[in-house]
Amino acid sequence: MNEGVPGGGMVELRAIDEKADLPTIDRWLRSPHIVRWWGSYDLRAAMPAQRSRDTDALITVDREPVGYVCWQRPSRSELAAAGLVGLPVNLVDIDILIGEPEFLGRGVAPRALRLLLTRLGSEGVEFAGVGTSTSNRAAIRAFEKAGFRAFQDFEDPQFGSCRYLLAHLNAAVDPRIS
Repeated sequence: MNEGVPGGGMVELRAIDEKADLPTIDRWLRSPHIVRWWGSYDLRAAMPAQRSRDTDALITVDREPVGYVCWQRPSRSELAAAGLVGLPVNLVDIDILIGEPEFLGRGVAPRALRLLLTRLGSEGVEFAGVGTSTSNRAAIRAFEKAGFRAFQDFEDPQFGSCRYLLAHLNAAVDPRIS
């Protein structure tokens, strides 16, 4: 799956090579621009290594790693604890980061999200959601460009005022897209 970036560059999602890619993701999780929105490194350090390789991907531009995306089906209790009631049952929650600062604001995140939404839709997922701090305006714009719409604002104990955005995936996905 791939999509171009303005000014050149092809965005793709590719499988993670644990040996080659986990150190890069670990470095990104320590970066100040990631810690600001994802929380302390200590809270997130083990996350990529513990994930199923079926639910995460590396974001590349011209085959060079620039970011990370992962997705999961949240439990009803997790959603209720965050005050996010009323979300659709067939929901996949997405987390995304652009680890290389020079790729921020270049349209990489919306393109990567659209690629993931196409993939999830082809797998029968009906809804995808993303959450971020309401002060993370760049992320909110990127999510909206990818097709997400505001669902609900909520208070997160760690991050304060947050917004959850939802995308309804088209059930009629072109079977030629993988």
